[in-house]
Amino acid sequence: MKLQANCCQTLISSILVFMISLVLFLCLMNTNFSYSQKMEDLSDLKTTDSIYSFVDKDATFPGGMPALMKFIHAYFIYPEGYGDIDVIGKVYVKFVVRKTGHCTDFYVLRGIQDQKLERAVVDMLKKMPAWKAAEINGREVDSYYLLPVNICFE
Repeated sequence: MKLQANCCQTLISSILVFMISLVLFLCLMNTNFSYSQKMEDLSDLKTTDSIYSFVDKDATFPGGMPALMKFIHAYFIYPEGYGDIDVIGKVYVKFVVRKTGHCTDFYVLRGIQDQKLERAVVDMLKKMPAWKAAEINGREVDSYYLLPVNICFE
């Protein structure tokens, strides 16, 4: 009797393992189908005028980051009356680099709680020359760019 009970338990365990394996297999098959469907949906987006956050190749300022820092030092104008005030901080500006390289839609994500200085940073960034646009699969696309600008009075 004991031998028969052990055989039944082994059979039930085997069936249970098979059922769990089958359920997992079906779930994985469904996931793969959904993933394929999502990839097809993404291929349709490539033909639209979307603004991308994640790209294969980031947008770049002409001359790279050293040239951008040089531009900021040359073109940033402190608002009147800020010569005697010690202000140190970063202004994080998000903007769109268009396929054409022109920068638009400037938005201060995080600033230093001084609207005059934040406005001065955005005004300076609006004077930037055209960038090299971001790329996805070798094709130029509109993309977001986040730039931290250090504010420091010496």
